[in-house]
Amino acid sequence: MEHLMQPGRTRLTHRELEVLKFIAQGFSSKQIADKLFISENTVANHRRNMLRKRGAKSSAELVSSNILNYAR
Repeated sequence: MEHLMQPGRTRLTHRELEVLKFIAQGFSSKQIADKLFISENTVANHRRNMLRKRGAKSSAELVSSNILNYAR
């Protein structure tokens, strides 16, 4: 789990990582909500929180920055 902590960054929750995995696979918010048995608003909240935590401006930037973290 060391890759989830970086200086000045907050750790992503388990649920946020689940949502991120589905975003990276190209699923829509509705599809993610259906798979995780949560509302689309909750998916949007998780996405917004991850963007804030990672300082990303888009979901694509969020996905690519996290892929780079895993590659280290």
